[in-house]
Amino acid sequence: MRYDFARVASHLSLADRRTTSLAVLLVATSLTVFAIRNEPLESIPNPRVQNGTWVADMPGTLRADSVSRLNQTIGAFEAATGIEVAVVVIRSLDGTSIEEAAAKLFAMWGIGKKDRDNGLLLLWSTGDRRVRVEVGYGLEGILPDGKVGAILDAYVIPRFKSGDFDQGILEGVDALLAAARNEEVELPAQATESYEDSSDYTISIWLPFVGAIPIGLGSLIAFRKWRRYRRRDCPQCQTRMVLLPESEEDARLQEGQVAEERVGSVDYDVWNCPSCAHHFTLRYPKWVSQYDKCPQCAHRTKSSKEDVVTPATTTSTGTALVVEQCAFCSFTNEYTKELPQIAESSSSSSSSDDSSSSSFGGGSSGGGGASRGY
Repeated sequence: MRYDFARVASHLSLADRRTTSLAVLLVATSLTVFAIRNEPLESIPNPRVQNGTWVADMPGTLRADSVSRLNQTIGAFEAATGIEVAVVVIRSLDGTSIEEAAAKLFAMWGIGKKDRDNGLLLLWSTGDRRVRVEVGYGLEGILPDGKVGAILDAYVIPRFKSGDFDQGILEGVDALLAAARNEEVELPAQATESYEDSSDYTISIWLPFVGAIPIGLGSLIAFRKWRRYRRRDCPQCQTRMVLLPESEEDARLQEGQVAEERVGSVDYDVWNCPSCAHHFTLRYPKWVSQYDKCPQCAHRTKSSKEDVVTPATTTSTGTALVVEQCAFCSFTNEYTKELPQIAESSSSSSSSDDSSSSSFGGGSSGGGGASRGY
């Protein structure tokens, strides 16, 4: 099945321009209140609860030695300063802004000590090519937005652009920790900072104002839903197109796409013109899924099962057997994975206001930090 993607893209771009005024009105005035549904962020395991570490790498993008070094560095830093740092890697934001995702994850885990709010979150979405550092209230004085942005510009983004992601994360974390200790960090001269979000032009302009509106977050979620299901006109005959129901769309999808919907890793919308029968398909990957891209068929239908062979301890690394299998094609693979050594934490010996070794300490953020794309 062949699609005229160029014409579809052109049509959607025109639709975006036509509806910018309405989108701005919806987000800026917050006329309608919508209930905020639970996001798949809840599926991301809290590393403190899972194994007493500080890194949650959902797609397994970072090397085992990099994860081990991060855990050791952050663990030693927390023991010396009490500041808690989480590093989280996800596959996709699924249309959510990285600022919203970071704020939710920070609040859900309570990164930082209670009543000190001394937490840091580095969130990286590999599929969206976006990275965010969320700063706790208590650290905003020594880590203002401009300084955090400059650290990303100097230490993370250049490495990411060259494909050296592990080094970008490692150097970025080292620079953030040094700055949090009030140590001098070599940074380029700071220019005037502007808010950016390349994934959505309208949201990038208005999102800074949404936080000041009590129901702004609900309106933002409503806006995302509206963008997906808004009226679309046929690029060929200009007739209003119809979104096919689930019972009819499978006939227009490829077998691999049907498999992705069956396992719940991707959702597809098929829009059809009742006049000329022109149709196109839009793809919406789920934010968090147990399925990844299969190297054989290229569909998001590969699952991984990990069984611990030798548990990691505070004195040695461990091993696990990973079995990969595709739910669509015949791909299978097995390999042994090194589990990072568990870094010891001072949390268990700190005061009652601090966290135990089973979780973060209950800190909060006020939206401070910086985001970048690459």
